[in-house]
Amino acid sequence: MLKVMSKKLIRKTLDMIRELVQEDEEESEEESDSAEGSDEDAEKKEDAADKDGEEKKDDEEKKDASESDEEKSSYMKFWKSFGKSIKLGVIEDTSNRMKLAKLLRFYSTNDPKKLTSLDEYISRMKDD
Repeated sequence: MLKVMSKKLIRKTLDMIRELVQEDEEESEEESDSAEGSDEDAEKKEDAADKDGEEKKDDEEKKDASESDEEKSSYMKFWKSFGKSIKLGVIEDTSNRMKLAKLLRFYSTNDPKKLTSLDEYISRMKDD
C-alpha cells in the first residue's frame, strides 16, 4: 500500500512541477511576442532621439527586466529552492529519470545569466 501511495504522490508532484514549467514557457513566449512589437516602436523613437543616450538606457532596462523576469518566474523560484533535489532524483530514481531530466535547468554560454533546459540547449546546437 505504501508503494502505491509513493508512486501516486511522485506522479502527482511531477505533474504539478511540469505545469509550473509550462506556465513559465507560455509567459516567456508572450513576453517575447510583446517585446518584438515594442522593439519596432523603440527603433522608431531611437531614430528621432539621441542614439547613444537611449541605447544605454535601453540596455539597462533590458538587464533589469530580465533579472526581474527570472525572479518572477514561479519555476525559477522553485528551481532555486529544489534544483539540487531534482538533480539528485535524476541520479537515484531510475523509473522517473526521463521525467526529471526534462525539468533540469543549466547555465549556458548562449546566455550565462539565464537558465536553460536541455531541450532548448539541444535545439540551438549546430548539426555537426
